[in-house]
Amino acid sequence: MPSSLIRNGEGADMNRSVNALSSDTNVGVRIAMALACQVKVLSSQQIAAIWGNDNCEESLNGTLSQLVESGLVTKSEWNLVPPPMDECPAFTWRPADAAPDGWRLSKQFRLRWKQPTQPFAVFQATAKAGRLFGSRCGSMIRTIEQQHDLLLSQVFVLYHERLPQLVPFWVGEHAMPVAERGVKNPDAFLIDNRGEPRRVIESAGAYSQMQVESFHRHCQQAGLPYELW
Repeated sequence: MPSSLIRNGEGADMNRSVNALSSDTNVGVRIAMALACQVKVLSSQQIAAIWGNDNCEESLNGTLSQLVESGLVTKSEWNLVPPPMDECPAFTWRPADAAPDGWRLSKQFRLRWKQPTQPFAVFQATAKAGRLFGSRCGSMIRTIEQQHDLLLSQVFVLYHERLPQLVPFWVGEHAMPVAERGVKNPDAFLIDNRGEPRRVIESAGAYSQMQVESFHRHCQQAGLPYELW
């Protein structure tokens, strides 16, 4: 995942777009932009956790209905295990740190999905929102990706609660320049004021040992610190 992923000023443009979240008073715009540029999906519970303090439930539900009616957001129901997440990453890495124990982490990641499933009302940005905010959102999330993506969104909620000053610098993979052939963008970057990536945030889902080790190699080669959740 080389730093050349940010090129032709695209990263800086995204940074300016995401920074608008902190100054815009319209919660509907904030939700739509978060879904278009930061995470692929948010459940109704996650939206309430982020924006519910400043908006009553009735007002927030009305805002979501307006977003759906405007064609910027879609609503659906998923049946999933609630995101099993601790208050800190399962593993963090910086250049010069030792490599992760891929087998131990993969065992931890696979065993954490043992709880019963439950229904979630979830919201996703449409291609129309992508054109408005400058991202590639709007693609259907495959069933096998739903658990992974909702876990990343829970990390996004945690950042709002614990590290709100970093939220404007969070950019999702669908708002980043397309990676070179054979290289997949990570789930999200924290970028600096120049649009350069400074940290990778990755939802490990139920990663295998091979996936953990492959992800680590990509970040190691690019010299990018990361959090694996």
